[in-house]
Amino acid sequence: TRIVFNAGDTAQSVNLINKAESPAIVQIWTDEGDIHLSPDKSKTPVMVVPPVLKMMPGEMRSLRLMLTSRTGLNTDKENLYWLNIYQIPALTRTSGNAARKVVLPLRLRLKVFVRPAGLSAPQTKDAQKLRFIQHDRALRIMNPAPWFTSMNAEVANEVLKDIMIAPFSSITIPVKAGLHAGDNIHYEVIDDQGNASRYQSSIE
Repeated sequence: TRIVFNAGDTAQSVNLINKAESPAIVQIWTDEGDIHLSPDKSKTPVMVVPPVLKMMPGEMRSLRLMLTSRTGLNTDKENLYWLNIYQIPALTRTSGNAARKVVLPLRLRLKVFVRPAGLSAPQTKDAQKLRFIQHDRALRIMNPAPWFTSMNAEVANEVLKDIMIAPFSSITIPVKAGLHAGDNIHYEVIDDQGNASRYQSSIE
């Protein structure tokens, strides 16, 4: 779900496997968060090699992500980019009149975190510094840390999934049930390896 460039890292590798029974053309690029921006207009310091490849059934290929420069990046907090993997299934040739087909491409997006020099990986104690505040019929989550926090939460019998909070920032999420100060909240934070660690806190 994520690729992390720690301080000093200049390259990372990702393996792709085509488990389909037909060949596929794959295009790979990075962006800054605009999902509608075309690859030719997207400019980031993370370059992917190769940008286009053909994969046969069962074939595994390695992608190389290279950090070309740290100039202009945040120096006090994580930087976020997105890796796009755009797969177009191949059309097979058939004899006679071929039926009309709609080919649906598959697009995957992975987070790419780039950490500035001097910023290590988050620890357990950092996930416990999140603050949860009752705000009308919504829950405000404050992230005082310099890392992006990806998490899920459960409060008032409601599950809140796929939450991401930017460094030194907050997010407000509507909640159907009423919240009260002192209510318990259970949450899990996703670490660098994509594993979830569970925590408990109370609402302010």
